[in-house]
Amino acid sequence: MTPRWLYPAGFALLVLLVALTWAQTSTNGCDCLWPAATAWSLAGGVAFVAACLVMVRTAPGRPAEVAGLLAPVAIAALTALAINSIGWFILVCYVGFVALTLRLWPGVVMWLASLGVVGAAAYTTPDPGWPNWLAAATLVFWGCWVVRYRIAVGERLHRAESAATAAAALAERQRLAADLHDIVAHTLAVTVLHLGGVRLALEHDPKEAAAGVAEAERLARQSMAELRKVVRVLAEEGADPAVVAPQPTAARLPELFEEYRTAGLELETGVEGELPSVGPTTGMVLYRLVQEALANASRHAPRCPVEVRLRVAEDGAVLATVANVLPGRPSRHNGGMGLRAMADRVRMVGGQVTAGPEDDRWVVRAELPA
Repeated sequence: MTPRWLYPAGFALLVLLVALTWAQTSTNGCDCLWPAATAWSLAGGVAFVAACLVMVRTAPGRPAEVAGLLAPVAIAALTALAINSIGWFILVCYVGFVALTLRLWPGVVMWLASLGVVGAAAYTTPDPGWPNWLAAATLVFWGCWVVRYRIAVGERLHRAESAATAAAALAERQRLAADLHDIVAHTLAVTVLHLGGVRLALEHDPKEAAAGVAEAERLARQSMAELRKVVRVLAEEGADPAVVAPQPTAARLPELFEEYRTAGLELETGVEGELPSVGPTTGMVLYRLVQEALANASRHAPRCPVEVRLRVAEDGAVLATVANVLPGRPSRHNGGMGLRAMADRVRMVGGQVTAGPEDDRWVVRAELPA
């Protein structure tokens, strides 16, 4: 952000340099060959200041560009074509200002106009020192343009990095939101199954009921611990999600199956291949997919059997099918957050997933690459 004092300070410095140049010319402090050099210098100084004001105060366009082309001519009048005039230093500063503020091609035109003015002065009043002003104007113009280009590139990189950081933060928040949903949905589904079994066992088997309550309590405590890990990632700046909240893998699926069986879900599973051979990313997606499918099945059809079939290829690719009998008339719907998170995770690893009713069953099918 440009400081507010910069433009007033720059304008004051410009006026001071113009005044010094006019004073130098009017007191014959430079080698002036023009008649009435003082009047020409005064007119040129006023015209140059006015041109600079037009360039600064108006929007980029034809008026500013015309003023920029007239500015070198005004400087020539200000200097009265004396090679040792301070005005040529003003010209060098002017081309640097043009390079830093205007678009490239208008700036190049004004730089060439400035060189033309210096060349005309050299032709009118030959002196071996004129090439020095030509070189200075050229070096300052292109040097300032390179600085401007590097600043612009740096700003674009900064914006790109900020956008990438924001996108990564959003993706992480969405992942954590999906994890929270999975943890809560799974815990509630299994807990409801346990409590349903407890309600049925209270009258004829109090010990079984007590065991069901204890298992529900254990699951609740376990889920609370997982929730604390996820919340810690959200609360602590710089926390590594992979360390603070590690993701489940395919090797933990048998534990998930056992939890649902213990809770009373009629679950049939079939696994072809080695689950530990599934990669960590694909394994996490597979675990969350099966977890969400089982939670939905236990919530919408708690007394219906569920079938899980997993086929693991030698390279780690997985074909997964989770199906449960629908208790009533099948209904088509787009699903809630869990199904959307499931589909997003599968697409993240380049897989495909479908979920919907087939005859009298709700079937979730997924193909996950290695």
